Amino acid sequence: MLDFAARSATAGRTHRLSHRVTLIPGDGIGPEVVEAARRAMEATGVRLRWDVHEVGAVAIERSGTPLPAAVLESIADRGVALKGPVGTASSAGFRSVNVTLREELGLQAGIRPSRTWPGVRAPVEELDVVIVRMLAGDLYAGIEFAPGSDAVARLRELVADTCGRELAADAGVSLKPISPAQAKAVARIALDYARDHGRRTVTIVHKATVMRATDGAFLAAARGVAGEQPAKDLVVDDRLVDTVCHDLAARPGRCDVLLTSMLYGDLLADLCAGLSGGLGLAPGVNVGPSCAVFEAVHGTVAHEAGRDRANPMALILSGAMLLRHVGEATAAGRLERAVATVLADGRTVTYDLARECDPAGTTTVTDAVIAAL
Repeated sequence: MLDFAARSATAGRTHRLSHRVTLIPGDGIGPEVVEAARRAMEATGVRLRWDVHEVGAVAIERSGTPLPAAVLESIADRGVALKGPVGTASSAGFRSVNVTLREELGLQAGIRPSRTWPGVRAPVEELDVVIVRMLAGDLYAGIEFAPGSDAVARLRELVADTCGRELAADAGVSLKPISPAQAKAVARIALDYARDHGRRTVTIVHKATVMRATDGAFLAAARGVAGEQPAKDLVVDDRLVDTVCHDLAARPGRCDVLLTSMLYGDLLADLCAGLSGGLGLAPGVNVGPSCAVFEAVHGTVAHEAGRDRANPMALILSGAMLLRHVGEATAAGRLERAVATVLADGRTVTYDLARECDPAGTTTVTDAVIAAL
């Protein structure tokens, strides 16, 4: 498990040695926003040694696969990566490059913070939430059976024999496996993160009232971990996912760290991004026992590729998270404050945030962040 306590112990330390980081430009707007984040991170003065690898469409052209083995080897060796968004071509033979990368690296939890920023118009006034999302199993496991298939026919017989229920003859079926062992690992990551970042509450988000065998297992596993790690300064509670959606829109102050499964976490992270100013401001990281991959929540936005229009802030903020992860908390704080300064000023922002000014390009926004350091 990623040791957040060990990371925090080095907070604020200025390292003389450089940090070795895998750099993945990605597809669509990926190369532009990755370059922006790289420039901003280097401008803090932290010494970074980049090992650049292609993934996605460019990798297919060069090596015949969207996820070359050398990429996984680089991340495993360095322990940390900064990654642009990556798409998966239907002809690539991969269900998802992103899912395969997580599985191969043993990444267990996705951490996606969302907050409102002064100067950025948002549907809610004050939101400061962190989603900690399990990265295994759930409906994303890819165990699916098409309508009319022999597998569905056999499942219909099994369901009828074991549950006394009948599946519709024309039903498609997706299975939702939830492993208590995997849920416990993610719960430990969430609790460690909350303690190390001074959060006050961890809320287990579920629908165990309906899905007792899956969400019920997730809830029980997370509660068990909380019982093993009591803390006076940290409250652990649980709430139904529909209630959490209501609270985020109506009473966002009730939400702090939200610990949940894969599908709910994906939906809640995008909801939080929308409530706090958009996906252009939504950073994230996927963590496992031995490595962490930092990336923005947004996708490739292929129609904007190469136009110098993409908002680089989400990946710059992901870069700040990476700096904090490797012990460069001072530099990370400076970079986050520089982003806040540019956003509060409001005159140098991309098209998705521009309201009363002409939109600035990716490069110009990055220059403004660097100038504010």
